[in-house]
Amino acid sequence: MRSRSLARLHRRALGARRRAPWRRWFPVIIIVLLAIAAPLLAHAQALPDSVTLGWTDTGDDGAAGTATTVDLRMSGSPITLANWDLATVVPGLAAPGPSGTPQRFVVRGLTPGATYYFALRASDEAGNWSGLSNPVMWNGALDMTPPAPPAGLVAARDGRTVRLTWAANTEPDLAGYSVYRAISVSGPFTRLNDSLLVDARNDDPSLPAGQDVAWYRLVALDRSGNTSSMGPAVSVSLAGADVVLRPAYPNPSPLSGPVRIPVLVSASPAGARLDVLDSGGHRVRRIDLASLPNGSSEIVWDGRNDAGRLVAPGVYSAFLIGHDLAQVVRLVRVP
Repeated sequence: MRSRSLARLHRRALGARRRAPWRRWFPVIIIVLLAIAAPLLAHAQALPDSVTLGWTDTGDDGAAGTATTVDLRMSGSPITLANWDLATVVPGLAAPGPSGTPQRFVVRGLTPGATYYFALRASDEAGNWSGLSNPVMWNGALDMTPPAPPAGLVAARDGRTVRLTWAANTEPDLAGYSVYRAISVSGPFTRLNDSLLVDARNDDPSLPAGQDVAWYRLVALDRSGNTSSMGPAVSVSLAGADVVLRPAYPNPSPLSGPVRIPVLVSASPAGARLDVLDSGGHRVRRIDLASLPNGSSEIVWDGRNDAGRLVAPGVYSAFLIGHDLAQVVRLVRVP
């Protein structure tokens, strides 16, 4: 019996010696791996005091190059350019990448249930700061519903400015709008405003030179950073009048005094003139507009014809005439 027991022990010892070393250490390896992986798994968990922000870097010259600095700030109230300096700086951001680089950053240590607002600005090497990014609100709830696309966009030419108006969105968490412009309906569309527009209107005073038409589209953004799809494209002609007539005053005007016609000049075409016609369509006075300066000014008609005599009371029409110009203002002269 004793010899059999010794034989079994001998065989077990041989088996232990022949067993691969990694199998003997396997339980220890598993314990070490679990110890290492534990903090990684905990780090990957969604924490109630954290929010992940994402954005796309801009360049140091609009959409080109690489910005020098990006500044992320947070506040308990909506952030604007007026209160930017009062918002809290969020440290730890990496240097910006080339324009178009996607970025992500986790802000930790937030109070669950509290409301926070976040916004970004970028600067170049000369210290020029961008406008404000779209503000983002976070209160512990994840809002993934984007606003509806803005509707009712109307684009109207006013000299060298295009005036845009549209129907206001009705979402209670709406943050604002961004306007995009292109010279083709197929794009590419470029964002025009540095900061979000809070009103349902905007002026575009920097029209592209040498183009006959511009196309505009809108997007809406909410306070959680959700962006709507682009609204329908609307076009406006850039060809034609660079001189815009405003309503005359006083109108009616007395024969004893002049009538004034405000005018906006952005690039007075050669040969532009104002022809005053009587009710029968006969020209009584021609006023040359070549000397009008750019900007806002006035055309003054003293009520006299080309011969220098006062015209009779009645209804007259002042026609703006010239290359691609066709505007009219009605004038009434009374005793």
